[in-house]
Parts: sequence; C-alpha cells; structure tokens
Amino acid sequence: MQKPLVPRREPRFSAPFFQILIKVDVYFPDQCLTGHLWDVSRSGACIRSFKPLPMGTPNQIRIHDPVDLEIIETNGELIWANQLRGAHYTGLRFEDSFDITKTFLRLLLKAQPS
Repeated sequence: MQKPLVPRREPRFSAPFFQILIKVDVYFPDQCLTGHLWDVSRSGACIRSFKPLPMGTPNQIRIHDPVDLEIIETNGELIWANQLRGAHYTGLRFEDSFDITKTFLRLLLKAQPS
C-alpha cells in the first residue's frame, strides 16, 4: 500500500543562485535523467529539470558538489511533480538512512533557532 503524500513539514532552503547548478542524476534501469537541485530539506529535495522525471523509486540518485569532487550517492522516492514555464519540478523524499548533515548539502541548511 502506498503511503499518503504528506508535504515536508521542516523548513526548506533554496539553493543560492551561484549554486543552482548542483547537478542531480536520477538513474532508472533503462535511463539516466539529469536535473538541478532547486531546494533541499532534511527529508527531501526538489529537482528542476527540462524533461519530466518518472514517479517511483529510481535505482540510484547522485548529487554532485559544484565546487569539489564530492558526489552524494543515495536512494529515495520521487513522489510529486509539477510543470511551470517549461521546467519540470519533481519532489524527492530521501531514504530514512540518508543524513544530509554529513554531506556538502549541510551548507545549504540554515541553523535551526534554539
């Protein structure tokens, strides 16, 4: 049974303009689709692409650091999609085992108020 779609409740942080080119590769058995990180939270992200990404669970997701050679390899599920002005936006829910704070993406997360 499929889980109901629940929006991410934690804060989301947009990739700054100078980092908008954080490349994301989404691998399926018969193809690799590419996009860029639009926003990110601890539990998921939004990918902006020029081709639609199919819903479901890809084999692998790779997020490329635009400055360093670090590549984040993770799994997750593509759970929603929207199209606006020729671009496709796809919601990605990270696997529970993925800890964003141990990757270069932690730099996009703002400090939580105490």
